[in-house]
Amino acid sequence: MSLKKTLLFLCCVALSVTSLRAQSFETGGLIGVEYDQKILKGWHFNAETQVRFDHNFTHYDRWKISVGTDYTFWKKRIKIGATYSFMNYQDNKGFFDWRHRITGSLTFSQKIGIAKLSYRAAFQSTFRDEKRGSYKFNPKTYMRNRLQCTFSIPEKPVKLYISEEFWWRLYHPGKNIIDELRTTVGVKYTIRKHHTLDFFLRLSDEVQVKKPDHKLMIGITYEID
Repeated sequence: MSLKKTLLFLCCVALSVTSLRAQSFETGGLIGVEYDQKILKGWHFNAETQVRFDHNFTHYDRWKISVGTDYTFWKKRIKIGATYSFMNYQDNKGFFDWRHRITGSLTFSQKIGIAKLSYRAAFQSTFRDEKRGSYKFNPKTYMRNRLQCTFSIPEKPVKLYISEEFWWRLYHPGKNIIDELRTTVGVKYTIRKHHTLDFFLRLSDEVQVKKPDHKLMIGITYEID
């Protein structure tokens, strides 16, 4: 499968999802770079930086840099990880805020033929700067649950994937509900050994909240391992 065909497939799937899930949505973009380095058997160090834009690519949303580590065991079926992220965020009023995020995750993966199924549970807390604003809830804590299926194309440098994730908020006493659904479809194209481009479309839907947002993110990430 050529890169053009895989991108066309990605667009068709994304258009189908958006037509079913959202009546109206705004678009945004994400550009990122990821680095992964093996330290010891099973242990890896990883780093990432990304920039996001929203409001139909007209508004700077955030810049984020992350560092973390993970350990894989039981024939690469189980992975535990921890990540720290530092973010510069701009809200809709032009207010800038520095944020710190800590994430711990547990992932189970199983290969079935050319497919790989994985389930990831992640506990995430985001701390906002009280000196730069007043927040009713700080930190904002979520339990994120993601189910993903990845397909490897035999003898081709291409992988297709689709995932569904729901965000269960834990910071609001009495209203700890699922308030966001996130669907992602993507294509990973290996340029050469250890260098991969990840193209993806991500639809985020807020649910069970007043004035829910529907956002379509178009992203590209350069991965080095």
